[in-house]
Amino acid sequence: MAHEKLRPEFTFDDDKINQLKQIVPECFEDGKINFETLRQNLGDWAQDEDDDTLEHFGLFWPGKKEARKLAAIPSEGTLEPVYGEGLKPDGTPDTDGNNDSKNIFIEGENLEVLKILQKSYANRIKMIYIDPPYNTGNDFVYDDDFTEPLQEYLRRTGQIDEEGKPLTTNKRSDGRFHSKWLSMMYPRLRLARNLLKDDGVIFVSIDDNEVHNLRAIMNEIFGEENFIAQLVWEKKKKGAFLSGDITNVKEYVIVYSKAKDSFNGLIGEIARQTETYPVIKTTNTRGIRIIPKGIASKYRESSHFVKKGSRISSGNMELILLSDMIIENSVLQEDVEVDSNWIYSQKLLDEYANNDKLYITQDLYFRRIVDEPREKKMKDILPRVGTEGLSGSEYIKSDNLFSDGWGTNEDGNAELHDLLGIQNLFDFPKPSKLISKLIASLHDNDCLVLDFFSGSGTLAQSTMAVNDATKGSIQYICVQLPQEITKEDNAYNHGYRKITEITKDRIVNSGKKYNCEDIGFNYFKLNNSNYKKWQDINSIDVNQVELALDEFANSPLKPNWSKNKLLTEIQLLEGFPLDSKLETSNFGKNEVNQISHEDLETKLLICLDDNIEENLISDLKLDSNTIFICLDTAISNQHKLRLSDKGLIKTI
Repeated sequence: MAHEKLRPEFTFDDDKINQLKQIVPECFEDGKINFETLRQNLGDWAQDEDDDTLEHFGLFWPGKKEARKLAAIPSEGTLEPVYGEGLKPDGTPDTDGNNDSKNIFIEGENLEVLKILQKSYANRIKMIYIDPPYNTGNDFVYDDDFTEPLQEYLRRTGQIDEEGKPLTTNKRSDGRFHSKWLSMMYPRLRLARNLLKDDGVIFVSIDDNEVHNLRAIMNEIFGEENFIAQLVWEKKKKGAFLSGDITNVKEYVIVYSKAKDSFNGLIGEIARQTETYPVIKTTNTRGIRIIPKGIASKYRESSHFVKKGSRISSGNMELILLSDMIIENSVLQEDVEVDSNWIYSQKLLDEYANNDKLYITQDLYFRRIVDEPREKKMKDILPRVGTEGLSGSEYIKSDNLFSDGWGTNEDGNAELHDLLGIQNLFDFPKPSKLISKLIASLHDNDCLVLDFFSGSGTLAQSTMAVNDATKGSIQYICVQLPQEITKEDNAYNHGYRKITEITKDRIVNSGKKYNCEDIGFNYFKLNNSNYKKWQDINSIDVNQVELALDEFANSPLKPNWSKNKLLTEIQLLEGFPLDSKLETSNFGKNEVNQISHEDLETKLLICLDDNIEENLISDLKLDSNTIFICLDTAISNQHKLRLSDKGLIKTI
């Protein structure tokens, strides 16, 4: 088939550019976009950049252009599997990498991680929940600066600055207080949108400090038409004793869909009891329907006659008989033609009548009997106490998400204490009940959820709680920065040095609490890539250029590349999720690793040996759905051709 060189980087924008090539190929010259031709093709849709009179609505801040660029800069890192820290589904440590769990915990800076996940998880995530810094003036905001080499960036103890702090305090006295927060959120939300399925949804917790700005940038990134709700969560019963102007007991959860036409909505209740619904609504368009004979009548007289042309009304409701209504023995004897404001089509009315679900009321109106389960959309107020007066901290499966409240800040602190046995271990953890109910509102028990501001790992526990209650198989991906814990923090006194250590312990202890099928997780850490990075040469010295080229001529890999890390990097570059299956087999002296995933037809065969032997060339079975990957220096040109005849081969 073909022989290709494996590219060490991927950006989602590549796909967008390829799509643009398919739509307007004439706008590309020598591989570059001719913007003048593109502007001509767009016609009235194009804005004349020289026309200063044109204005458009939007949110602008110092640094927005750089924030946009930041999302498009390819990652220079990769993810490395960490054996011994993850768990298998049976709860034992994963020491050999043979972990059948589909859950993922990633330790690393979330912007870099989101970039790395772009190809493998594009259009795969059903729900994203994040609880980012609220920008209160006391919390921290990521200070993104990836202009230095990633190795130096990582050397600083895993995304921390020279002073040992991975974040910078965003003080209100800073002239760019809001700008810093917006520049942090913008690229992360933009990359997150790429990962959502078309029927996917994102929930973002926030308070009054930035809710208005968050809505503005989410309108831009997700589209104002995809706004679903601004949920109001009653987070506690009483406000702070020393609060200033007002007692604040609420926060918000902002909700956007990826594509509203594909989104199924948030379900707050499933009604199962038998009810009756009207078939007429005064605000609907008037029309004529035929009510079939044979339907039951609940009119006070078992036999009754109403003449054609009669007008039956009650309040604003009205119907006009266009034929006689004849009732005998509480049954409509003949079809009756009626003019009114109908809710349902003639086809549906006939269906209800045939199934004995349509009847005449005691006021000579028509209603339908409903006994099948009905889904009712979620309300935008998430109260502390439920409709049944209940407010427990545990998630309990229910047809009504509002029956027992949505959890509080106090619940979040208490359950973390119960799980880890330490009080005040983490600031403001969300109650797992809140997130469990958001997950439950999707009514999808076999999906993938993501939190890239994981904190103490509430999403992982919430997922387990829902799986335990519903026997579902929802999988999670949690991403958390390995932020150092200071000596002043209570967690430090109990042996914790990084927030990710708390996250991991919470996930492990949550697994002990619930009886769901999969309590395991795969553990990955952000690390520097196995590939060399090209360094720009600011010199006219030909020898320097030749030396730089020679550096890449022998191998694009760094001298200290790691096999397990490179396998994962190849897997991600080729678009395989992190829960892909890895199988190893031997062909003589060569070891071949097969990577496959249940959702993908293609599989990878990877050999990272220094020399590919003849028997592997002969025995290797390739087809249109199999890609063979090896080191370029390990295989001769002749063998490349032989394998190319069998299928696709890529070399490093």
